[in-house]
Amino acid sequence: MLLRVKRETGGFERPALDPADEADLIARCRADDRGAHDELYHRFRRQVAGNLYRVLGDRSDLDDLVQEVFVIAFRGLERFRGDARLATWLYRSGVNVALGRIRTRKRRPTAIGMADLDSAAIDPSLTERPEQPDRTLERRQDQARVYAALEQLAPKKRIVLYLHEIEGLDLKEIAYLVDSNPVTVRTRLFYARREFYRVLAGEAAGGDATAGDRGGEGGEP
Repeated sequence: MLLRVKRETGGFERPALDPADEADLIARCRADDRGAHDELYHRFRRQVAGNLYRVLGDRSDLDDLVQEVFVIAFRGLERFRGDARLATWLYRSGVNVALGRIRTRKRRPTAIGMADLDSAAIDPSLTERPEQPDRTLERRQDQARVYAALEQLAPKKRIVLYLHEIEGLDLKEIAYLVDSNPVTVRTRLFYARREFYRVLAGEAAGGDATAGDRGGEGGEP
């Protein structure tokens, strides 16, 4: 089911900005050019919002979370070494903000708005033909089941499973985004996937108290 949802929702979008223009934009932001700050915000705001929404499956406080990502970004640009594209670096900040949100909320306050989730990930103008109503209903039911199951996983497991199975990122990319290493990500992904399918089968998540589980959720940065 996860692979099916991945194909439907789309993945991490990288806005078109060539390296030279990107370097210039970063330099102007570092020089406190207000116009450059506005340009960075407006160029990447939709991507950041879409990524946050797809990770969380919830619109609650989305605007505040987007602002938080950009506050972190503007404060951290001086330390940005250019070891990744700007879009990827912003995505990393978004993952960290989303992870903090998952950790602090007790329960999702509202049901997942699947129509909104679709619109955050897909530009309607790119759709060649309207989807059949029964297919739309089936797809949204699948999405609802996936996000309901993800909600029951521990935060770090949920993040890596989402990034791998829905966004389609590889272990190295995920390791960068969650500030870990590919071996740890692989282990965490193994337990996350097992718990996810257990939840779908009607079992409670968190039943495994193995060393791999504890290591994925312990004091690791």
